[in-house]
This record gives sequence, C-alpha cells and structure tokens, in this order.
Amino acid sequence: MGTAASVEPRLTSEDEAKLAGDHGPGVAMAMRLVVALARVTQAPRLTDIESAHIDGCLYHGQAGLDFAEKLVSLGAKVAVPTTLNVSSLDLMHPGLVRLDLDESAAARRLMDA
Repeated sequence: MGTAASVEPRLTSEDEAKLAGDHGPGVAMAMRLVVALARVTQAPRLTDIESAHIDGCLYHGQAGLDFAEKLVSLGAKVAVPTTLNVSSLDLMHPGLVRLDLDESAAARRLMDA
C-alpha cells in the first residue's frame, strides 16, 4: 500500500503572517489548526470568509472548555461576524437544567469564554 503524498496548502502572505504570530498568539494557534486541517484534507489553498458559525458551545467535557479558554487566554477574537450554537445552560430557566454542579459550572465557563 502506498502512502499519500502530503499536500501543502498555498498560503497568502497574510496567512503566513498570521501563522508566524504577527497578529498575536491566539491567531497563530488558530492558523496552525486551520493549516493542519488543510493538510489532512489535502486542500490546495485556504478560502477567505465573510462570516462564520462556531459549533462548539455545548459542554461535552473538559477538552472543549480547555480549548476555548486557551484561545481566550491568548487574546484570540473573531475576525468576521460570527454566530454561536446554543449552550448547555438555559439562563432564563436555570432550574430546568439537568447537570450536576461541576458540569453546570464548566458549561457556564464555556459560555463565558
């Protein structure tokens, strides 16, 4: 069985600057993830976007919370208009939430991040 050749996506000078950390460590971390995904999927280039949706707001465990809080600690911010999924918490009706106190606190931290 042969090994698939690695495809390096073509990056613009702006992409390279983001990857190099010229826009801060949070952007550099995000770009490392985007470029790694582009390599795995053998994407030839990245595509500029005008808006985005974040599908990571439901608390599924510590890893998602750690990821979001790491981006925040590095100063990452969205660069285009961005929508979010719902959270694990109902802030309007907190008594209806069926999470234990630790999970509820972690879900709130994820929402805050």
